[in-house]
Amino acid sequence: MRIQQLQHLGGEPGQPSPFKWTYHFSFGVADFAKAYISEWSKGAVKTNGKLAVMAPNDADGQAVRAHLYPLLASAGFTVVDPGPYEDGTTDFSDQIAQFKAANCEIFNGFPIPPDFVAFMRQAAQQGLARQLKITEIAKTGLFPSQIEALGSLGYNIAAGAYWHAAYPYQSPITGMNGQALSTAYESATTKQWQQQLGASMSLLDAGFAALSQSPDPKRKADVAAALAKLNVITTVGKVDFTAGPVPNVSTTPIVGCQWLKASSGPYKLDFVVVDNAGDTNVPVAQPLIPYGFG
Repeated sequence: MRIQQLQHLGGEPGQPSPFKWTYHFSFGVADFAKAYISEWSKGAVKTNGKLAVMAPNDADGQAVRAHLYPLLASAGFTVVDPGPYEDGTTDFSDQIAQFKAANCEIFNGFPIPPDFVAFMRQAAQQGLARQLKITEIAKTGLFPSQIEALGSLGYNIAAGAYWHAAYPYQSPITGMNGQALSTAYESATTKQWQQQLGASMSLLDAGFAALSQSPDPKRKADVAAALAKLNVITTVGKVDFTAGPVPNVSTTPIVGCQWLKASSGPYKLDFVVVDNAGDTNVPVAQPLIPYGFG
């Protein structure tokens, strides 16, 4: 999504870069599509392919509606889209009725956290949650607290991850891979690891590499020139600004994950990798299981 937003600022494939100082590495719509199509089509959970989508009337919602949902439709999913809704909506009865009538068995949304809590509680009350075999979210559901707020409704919700403790890549600064970094974080904070941990570390990794490769790290033009040639392994994997897909951008993968009720340990939930189409170097812990609420 961030990549699509940069394209709106003038960055286009095959064209000279309009950016002088801006460099960006992150996931894009194509990375979500790759993960979702693999997880929903090739995974262990079989559905009728009818996909209920909820995209709000904000920048993220506009990006996924314009770019992601057509890719999913091209992959064979029947997309049921009731249209954009405003952030802060409290009544989703109309959308739920449409999804039930269409017999949707997959749900995908990009809501802010309070909207998703409201939607899921109403989906349970109105019978949609029992109909769904896969419930997959983005933007919310990144952190354990957001899933814990749903109680038992949160169990078996799927979510793409832009970093996971299972990532094998070592930080060039700390020498830690994903497991070592997450363990150190939990030991130091007594809080459960979350995916922004590795993403933040990768920003430091890339920045350190650019400074170390710059002839004069105090001269911004030299740093920008070093960034333009940067090709380095970070905590999230490769960051390569020489490869595109649009000027000054490097894409990073999304891997398919699922929130499970923890069977042991100090935390209420486990976040496990269920699909690695985005990056086959990340090990899969187990297959996707049905959402199965009610």
